[in-house]
Amino acid sequence: MKIRTAQQLDDCLSRDLAWRKKELITLKFLHDKSRDHQQDLLRRAGVALLYAHWEGFVKSAGTAYVEFVARQNLRYRDLQPNFIALGAKKQLQQFAASSRGTILCTAGDFFINQLGNRARLVWETAVETKSNLSAQLTRDILAILGLDYRPFEVHEKTVIERLREWRNGIAHGRYLRVRITDYHELHEKALDLLDELRTQISNAAMGRTYRATPAHG
Repeated sequence: MKIRTAQQLDDCLSRDLAWRKKELITLKFLHDKSRDHQQDLLRRAGVALLYAHWEGFVKSAGTAYVEFVARQNLRYRDLQPNFIALGAKKQLQQFAASSRGTILCTAGDFFINQLGNRARLVWETAVETKSNLSAQLTRDILAILGLDYRPFEVHEKTVIERLREWRNGIAHGRYLRVRITDYHELHEKALDLLDELRTQISNAAMGRTYRATPAHG
């Protein structure tokens, strides 16, 4: 389904988050009700699944938001700088990688003469988690989406980096003993971060903060 309205975006985010939460909560329930010798295995599985849904939702929710903004059919000059940069991604990449005069002139022309054109945002590749979603990469993704990283920053080491590092260890076949308290904390905080991301994106769409001058009414 094409995402054209803020309500369609909100519905999309709700559906996506609902099945992810259901899986995570179900696995935690199975862990808490299982025998001691089974819990160690289920905690490692739980950590891997927490990371998978964290990375998956960052990518899917961010992609949906960029699609929504792209389908507003706005001009570049009507968008916030982060979305202008996203639209100029190809030119900026060429600019950074080359000293050729023609490429530099093309990039310059974009920012001088093409800001009145309709924005073309390629949402399919706008959010790249690189299958290794670090705190720095999370910061970069939220920056390109124009979202507030501060609620995530306080959980960089205890949640984002811990999930990534532990998942990498588990995925590479290393034995990792996860304490019950750590698993419960990761589960709770990861769900909080998923909710925070969903709320920020929904609010940004409803409030039209992606626009250079937020519209009212």
